[in-house]
Amino acid sequence: MIGLAGFVGVEASLRFGAAFGRAWFALGLPRTRRVLEQLDAAFPDRTAAEREGWAREVFEHLGQGLSELILLSGRHRAFILDRVEVEGLEHLERAQAEAGGMGAVVIGPHLGNWELAAAKLAELGVSVSGVHRDARQPALQRAILRVRSATAPVLSEKSDPIQYIAMGRLAGVQFVRALKSGRSVLALLDQHARAGEGLLVPFFGRPASTRFGPLKLADRAGSPVLLAFARRRPDRRRHVLTIHPALQLAPGASEDEEVLRQNLERVTAELEAEIRTSPGQWIWTHRRWREPAQSDAAD
Repeated sequence: MIGLAGFVGVEASLRFGAAFGRAWFALGLPRTRRVLEQLDAAFPDRTAAEREGWAREVFEHLGQGLSELILLSGRHRAFILDRVEVEGLEHLERAQAEAGGMGAVVIGPHLGNWELAAAKLAELGVSVSGVHRDARQPALQRAILRVRSATAPVLSEKSDPIQYIAMGRLAGVQFVRALKSGRSVLALLDQHARAGEGLLVPFFGRPASTRFGPLKLADRAGSPVLLAFARRRPDRRRHVLTIHPALQLAPGASEDEEVLRQNLERVTAELEAEIRTSPGQWIWTHRRWREPAQSDAAD
């Protein structure tokens, strides 16, 4: 697929990805109903036509995102990353300087093309580690990591390849080690958290199990916490990553669950507010709200 995308070119690949996503939605293929149902619950005050339009955009956006991820692994990598703009990088640099060179925890949602945003930071020379959960199928996991880790040609002398931290029993140690070595750790906190990994906090008006580990570890390590949001530009080709100033969170989250919950509620509210501005670019395909019996079931 990487070779084919490289042969047909960037624009043809993106058009194909968007058309594939629209066709998926039109045919009512898997996850279509889930997206519509979750949008209905999250935006009961909006019209059915608006929610259907966002649902169609979700699949179009995902199709284009897949094309971009494939292109990122080949000879068009530099061209694709050149379409990504970073705003607010000075906030990250200032936060790390004020923390004595300690890495920062950068939190965001699965909004826009977050994979491109992370790759752009690495290209700019930002030392980045990304937290991820392994796919359930080993072959799929190997393919994902191969694409994510592709460095293609080195784009500049300051490029620093992304390192990945797999969620699991060693993740906390690796997370803190990365911070202490000056690496920024990227964590997306908008997916369902398994039992023992999350707290129930409001998200679009409903309680949702939300992962607290990154906030707890940031407090323990004394690292700053910043929010960052990726978005696809209206032309559907360019992207922007916006990094916000460091949050002033309540201290003590690593020792006090109520403080941790307070901070998690604040961060989750910020993520929701950003998703509301671009609902068609969030992963409504993910089963975000679950009954306790469904907590650890496959997505």
